[in-house]
Amino acid sequence: MFKNLLRPRWIILTFLLAILIYLFIELSGWQFDRYHQRIDRNKDFVTAVAGVPIPIENVSQLNNLKQWGKVSLSGQYLDAESKLVRKRYLKNSLGFWVLTPFQLANKEIILVNRGWIPSANSSTSELAIPSSPTQQVLIEGYLRPMEKFKANPTDLPSNQINDINIEKFQGNIYPNFYVQVGKSNPAEKDIGIIYLPEVSNGPHLSYAIQWILFALLLPIGWYVLLKNEDKN
Repeated sequence: MFKNLLRPRWIILTFLLAILIYLFIELSGWQFDRYHQRIDRNKDFVTAVAGVPIPIENVSQLNNLKQWGKVSLSGQYLDAESKLVRKRYLKNSLGFWVLTPFQLANKEIILVNRGWIPSANSSTSELAIPSSPTQQVLIEGYLRPMEKFKANPTDLPSNQINDINIEKFQGNIYPNFYVQVGKSNPAEKDIGIIYLPEVSNGPHLSYAIQWILFALLLPIGWYVLLKNEDKN
């Protein structure tokens, strides 16, 4: 049976088999790496959101914190600068996130995601932004990174934007993070709080196992083909 391995087509087939087995093992390792990275990120996330809020009195404190870091802010919203971020979901409902710059006691400004409102009938319809509390506000929330800048379509209402980026706002706003509100005192009446993401390890472990199984099945298929070749 194994004398067939000296034939050119079997040499090529065996070579291709070896390459595929190598690739499948590499893909399995890549999925295992992603699985462990996901576990580490989930641990960091759970630790961050379960922590005690860090009171922020000046924006330089944020430089030592990480994504999902829990913070508290005291100050006032700059309501006139509010904008709506398009195409954001709350569960299965399409709507907007409400962004408003927030001024601390020392006049430094942090961008705050106050929450979610439902969308209008049309993507180009002007939509009123719910007013923020006018008095002193105490916020507890989570640090989130700014998004990549996207140019707004020319037909958008002036108070709507495509992404969370300080370039869409006036003033000297802290550039690295915005704050996603978890609690507010006084509470917002017409804005829904954005849910924290569910913790999941994802499909990476099952994918890794699948690639290993594929790598194991290839030699079996190769052997069956070789055995049938000998019968012919």
